[in-house]
Amino acid sequence: MTFQKRAAATALAAMLALTVFPALPHSAAIDLESLPAPIEESSAKAFKKKSPKLSVKVDYYGYKDLSWTAVPGALYYKVYQKPEDGVYKCIGMTFDTGYDISAYVTAEYKVKAVTFTYEDEKVTTAASNVVKVKAEERQYKNYYDYDEDDYYDYYEDDYAYEEAAEEPEYVYNAPAADGAVTGVTYCPEPYQYPDYNTEEYSHNEESGMRSAALTPLSTFSADVDTASYANLRRLINDGQDIPTDAVRIEEMLNYFDYDYKKPGKNSRFAINTELSDCPWNSGAQLLSIGIQGADIAETPASNLVFLVDTSGSMSSEDKLELAVKSIRILAWTMTENDRISIVTYSGEERVVLAGARGNQIKTVTGVTSVLDADGSTNGEGGINAAYAIAEKYYIEGGNNRIIMMTDGDLNVGISDENELQKLIEQKRESGVYFSVMGFGAGNIKDNKMEALADNGNGSYHYIDSVNEARKIFESERTGTLFTIAKDVKIQVEFNPGTVKSYRLIGYDNRRLANEDFTDDKKDAGEVGAGSSVTALYEIIPADGTAAGLKYQQTSDAAASGEMLTIKVRYKNPDNGKTYQKTKTVSVSDYSETMSDNMKLACAVTEFGLVLKNSDYKGSASLSEALELAQSLKEPDLYEKELAELIKKWSDLLA
Repeated sequence: MTFQKRAAATALAAMLALTVFPALPHSAAIDLESLPAPIEESSAKAFKKKSPKLSVKVDYYGYKDLSWTAVPGALYYKVYQKPEDGVYKCIGMTFDTGYDISAYVTAEYKVKAVTFTYEDEKVTTAASNVVKVKAEERQYKNYYDYDEDDYYDYYEDDYAYEEAAEEPEYVYNAPAADGAVTGVTYCPEPYQYPDYNTEEYSHNEESGMRSAALTPLSTFSADVDTASYANLRRLINDGQDIPTDAVRIEEMLNYFDYDYKKPGKNSRFAINTELSDCPWNSGAQLLSIGIQGADIAETPASNLVFLVDTSGSMSSEDKLELAVKSIRILAWTMTENDRISIVTYSGEERVVLAGARGNQIKTVTGVTSVLDADGSTNGEGGINAAYAIAEKYYIEGGNNRIIMMTDGDLNVGISDENELQKLIEQKRESGVYFSVMGFGAGNIKDNKMEALADNGNGSYHYIDSVNEARKIFESERTGTLFTIAKDVKIQVEFNPGTVKSYRLIGYDNRRLANEDFTDDKKDAGEVGAGSSVTALYEIIPADGTAAGLKYQQTSDAAASGEMLTIKVRYKNPDNGKTYQKTKTVSVSDYSETMSDNMKLACAVTEFGLVLKNSDYKGSASLSEALELAQSLKEPDLYEKELAELIKKWSDLLA
């Protein structure tokens, strides 16, 4: 009967899920001439007259499912059910031309196709013909049997299972002190499966103190990612342990908005510096470098492709459901000059919306309402499809960007971190940026998501709430979407006459060879409009003279009073030309009093050093980090939240 058949099929599926299969071959190339796009308003009348042709098919296991003919121009289909003595209600929406129905309900069914016009008008076809399906007990016809040759063999069996007897209801009562069982019936507590955590983070060695005389140059790539801080917030709020590799102090620093001086009218960057004492290292000074990017008066048209992971691992409220909300938040900020496409991937990739106008809110809402999580994760196929769509709707001089929404769990096709990097490096030559938004808990693959964004000329953010989605896609929208500088590199040259040694805090996976600074073929980070990059150096002052590079030409390096020179090199994405900006910091720039910018950076960094249990944390403590965070004169919501997180983590450890 149906009960046993369902149970057998479920057991088989569970068994097969544990089997390791080889990677599936690449899916067929996307048909760029026949994409699910909105229709012209003039075609709406004709579309309404169409209707699917509905029928019932029997699957391999003997189940009856709905099947219908495709309607040209349809974006998705709505399935209606009318039980006996009931009325028609929509029971589901699908991009497919088939739908699994209940075997336990006798009902009538019909289907309608849905699309939208470029004016954002919803258009629905006439209903299909009606089919009636009876609830019936079916024979279990096909099942698997393990034979002597060690393979599964299909065969027919006309044996009809009898209805299983109803399981008796058990009541659990704990044994009495003397071991006697109390209550009418006793059964053991159900087994609680452990909550396995399979999150993955890349390990990068921290940078230690460097001698200014031996290694006077420090070179690194700019980084505007913020994922680490938001992910740490999620872990702390959930009362979880903190993996040390999840702590990337540069992403914690760059999560916050600093009151930096803005660039001049014809400049893309302003270099802000501050020199004071290091709170956690009594023998050191602390240098803050704040690279502030320029805002843009007018944003160019955007061609956005949302690449949405719809695999089974995304089936939770904090994953696919939150990703859908995030897409809708960003869609509300778009205009009719923009283009929005949506590509999904699980076992295979699928384009569900192509080239809609940016202001088609109803269209985006309708299509995203159909998204459902199921199956494996062929990220490689999804990436290839997303680039194909982005290139089809490419806007010259515009912002062409793929926004991947995933937990990073890629298990079909390319899944290795290095191979993913190679794939994205090839694709970025198309001029399409690739950003990644991470979601979820327990299964996130932070290492893969970071690698994709870093090598795709995009940024990596983690979204743990609707508020975070609003921060990224509303309040910081221009910084998230619009790049003002590519391959941004920072190089600091220290004067050995005034600096004995130094240490760059964080940026452990962003360090570059010194010769990479002037190599314009070397990839580096991108910076968005209005975004800033903050870096901190611990500095041990020198007590004598030495020579090196720029300061070799000075007869007495210490007498120059210069401590270091900062150089920022970048490409203008509009003309491809390379520019460089320089600023010098002198010993006399030291101030015992810290600005709120410096206090905030110190609070964040000290918190990160403790969370990471850094080998270089010195006297860093949660209490001092909290004191710094609470000393800000006019803290915004995020700065207040920082203090709350420090306090919460301190309480958890108590």
